[in-house]
Amino acid sequence: MQDLELETTLELIEVRERIRTDIFDQILKLRELATVISENPDINQAEFSARATEFMAKNPDVINLAAAPNLVVSIVHPYEANQSVLGLDYRKNPAQLPKVEQAMQSGEGLVTGPVDLVQGGRGLILRHPVFYANDTTQGVGARPWGLLSMVIDYNAFLTRLNIPELAENYDLAIREMTADGEVEQTIVGDFDFTATDPISLDFNFAFGVWEMAATAKGGWPDHRPDFWLHWLLRLQGTAGVVIFAWYIMRLTDNRKLAEERLRTGVEALDHGFVMYDPKGILVLCNEKYREIHDYSEVVKPGSTYEKIVRDSIRRGLVPDAIGKEEEWIRVWLEKRENGAFETEQRMPDGRIIRTSDRRMEDGSVVGLRIDVTDLKRALLTAEDANKAKTDFMGVLSHELRTPLTVILGHVRLARHFDRTPAARDLGAAIDAEPQTRETLAPKFAATLSKLGDIMQTVERSGNHLLTLINEVLDFAKIDAGSLSITMEPVKIDDIVAPTADQLRPMIEDKGLELKVKSASGVMLADGKRIQQVLINLLSNATKFSDQGTISLTCRIRGEVVEFRVTDSGIGIPENELERVFEPFHQVDSTATRRFGGTGLGLAISRDIATAHGGSLVATSVMGKGSSFLLTLPLRPAIAVAAAATETREVEDA
Repeated sequence: MQDLELETTLELIEVRERIRTDIFDQILKLRELATVISENPDINQAEFSARATEFMAKNPDVINLAAAPNLVVSIVHPYEANQSVLGLDYRKNPAQLPKVEQAMQSGEGLVTGPVDLVQGGRGLILRHPVFYANDTTQGVGARPWGLLSMVIDYNAFLTRLNIPELAENYDLAIREMTADGEVEQTIVGDFDFTATDPISLDFNFAFGVWEMAATAKGGWPDHRPDFWLHWLLRLQGTAGVVIFAWYIMRLTDNRKLAEERLRTGVEALDHGFVMYDPKGILVLCNEKYREIHDYSEVVKPGSTYEKIVRDSIRRGLVPDAIGKEEEWIRVWLEKRENGAFETEQRMPDGRIIRTSDRRMEDGSVVGLRIDVTDLKRALLTAEDANKAKTDFMGVLSHELRTPLTVILGHVRLARHFDRTPAARDLGAAIDAEPQTRETLAPKFAATLSKLGDIMQTVERSGNHLLTLINEVLDFAKIDAGSLSITMEPVKIDDIVAPTADQLRPMIEDKGLELKVKSASGVMLADGKRIQQVLINLLSNATKFSDQGTISLTCRIRGEVVEFRVTDSGIGIPENELERVFEPFHQVDSTATRRFGGTGLGLAISRDIATAHGGSLVATSVMGKGSSFLLTLPLRPAIAVAAAATETREVEDA
C-alpha cells in the first residue's frame, strides 16, 4: 500500500504541475488579448474578429471569445455561431455574477466549468477583467473596461493533459474549493472523497483553490497479491532463465555457422576483401587480398593497417610511392580516416587495382581490392574512339564549310549579275541599238530575273546546308569540350532586336506574325551564342507552324533573365519533351518525315544554356503549340570564377 500510494502521489504531482502550467498558460494568453483591448477600448466587432481569428489560429482548442464592455456582452467571435450571447448582462445573471465580480475585484483571470455548450460538447470558461490602459482614478487603481471571456474545448483540455490515459489506471477527480472549504464546482471526475480515502493534492491559484484526488482504479486493494501467484512467477522466471540459456547456446552455434559462411563467401570473391577493426587492426581477409600483397607474412590477422602499407612499399608493390614514401603514407592514412575512400593503385606488373574502403558505424573498415585493368583498357579504347569520331566530325565540317562558303559567295554574286560590268555593258549595247532594244531587252531582263531566282534557290539551300554543317561542327566542339564561351557585358536588347530583325522576313514570308517584347538591362554572357540559341528556337517555331503567331519575349526576374519563344504550331508529344534535347533525335525520325534538320539544334542550345549556368526547358500542347523557356543568370557564377582566376593569374605574373 505504501509503494502504491507513493507511486500514485508522484504521478499526481506530475499531473498537477501539467494542469497548473496549462491553466497559467491559457490565462496568460487571455491576458495578452485583454491587454490588446485595454490599449484599444473602442474596439469594434470587425477589429475584434480579426484579432480573435489570429488568436484562435494559434490556439485551436479555443471555441469562442466574447468581450463585455461594462459587463454586457456586445462583441463575440465567431459571430454567426454566438449571436445569441449578445446582450448578456452579467450583473443581471445571478449564476455567473459571483465569478465575474471575483475576477473584477481580484484583477486576475479565473476558470469556470465545465459547462454544456449550446453548439454541443462541453467547455471550460476562462474570464479575465479588462481595464483602461494608463487610466487611474484618484490613485486607487485602473478604471475597469469590462470582461473578456474565452471558451476552450473541455475534451481537448483533458486530452492535452493526458487525463483519459490517467483515468485508465486511477479513479480521479478535480474540484474547486471555497475559502470555507466547501465544494464550489467539480472540474474533472466525480466520486466520494471521504469514502475512498484518496491521495489528495491542492492547487493554489490566484482565483481560488483546486483539489485533486485519486485512488487506484476500483479503489485500494484489500490485501497483497496471491501467494501462489508469486510461486507461479518464480517458476516462470526459472523457465525463462533455462530458455534464455538454451537461446544463448543456439545463438552461439548460429554465430559459428554465420562466421563459417562469411569466410566461405569472402574466399569465393574474385576481388580482394579485407576488414579492419576500429583500431586499424586486420580482422579478416581472403586469399585474393593476400595474393595482391604477394602473400606477405605481414598480411595476417593482428597486423595493423599502417604496418601492411609500409611492408607493401618496402617490397616495391606501390610504384607511385617511390621517392616520397613517408608523404605518401601520411596522405593515404588521412584519406582513409575520413570515412569513404576510393583510389586506384598501379602494380609493378602493370595491373591497376581499385581500392574501395568504407567505414562502418562502429569505426570498423571494410574494403575491396578490384582488378580494373581490363576495364581501364576498354575505357581508354572507347575514349580514343570517341576522340577520333569527334576529330573526324570537326575536320569534315571544316573541310565542307570552306568550299561551301566560297560557293555561297559566288552564288550571291550571281544573284546580282545585273550589277556586274559585263551585264551593264551588254544592257547598254542592247539599249544602244533601237532595232534590237524592243526584242532583246525584255528577253535579257527575263534572263537576269530567272538567273536571280535560280541563284536565290541555290543560296537558300546552301545556307541550309551551311547551318547543318555548323551544327555538326558545334556539336563536335561540345562533345570534345572545346566550345568557346566569351563572357562580356551585353545589352539584352542588342541580343533580341537583331535576332528578330534577321528572322522576321522568313517568318512573315510563311504568313506568320512575329511579336517581340524585349527588356532593358545588361547581362554578362556570350551575346553571339545566345543569339544562336534564339535563332534556333525561332527557326524551329517557324518550321513547325503553318499559321498564327510566333512570339519572342524577354523579362528580368531578380537575378535571372528569361527568354521565351512561343509558337502556335503542331506541338510536341509529352513523352518527347525531354528527348527533343537529345543529339540527333527527331520526333518524326522516318526517312519521309515532313520536317528536315540534323536534330542537333536543341541539343546545342541546351549545352550553350548550361555553359552559361542557365537552363532550357520546353512545354507543349498537341495541336496548339509549344513554348521554350531559356533562363540565364544576369551574372553567371562560372564567369565570376573565371574572372577571379584571371585576376589571380595576373597577380601571379
